Amino acid sequence: MEPLHTDSAHSDHRPDGETLSDYVKRMETEGNLRRLAQKLEGDLRQPVTGEDRQTSLPGSPDLSFEKFEEKRKSRGDQ
Repeated sequence: MEPLHTDSAHSDHRPDGETLSDYVKRMETEGNLRRLAQKLEGDLRQPVTGEDRQTSLPGSPDLSFEKFEEKRKSRGDQ
């Protein structure tokens, strides 16, 4: 029986015949992990822009200050 799909994760950066798990083991060095952690830390420190807010998961609440102010003003001084 043939597999339903081919290895779509194959990249030009891997030599032919190298499995994805072997590639991950080879690339998962201390230096690469440190660089990844620094990049993620920098990304998390950046404020969320309106464009990023629009790409959030459907059904997630809009917790922006603008939306809060809009609701507060519409309800009056309670």
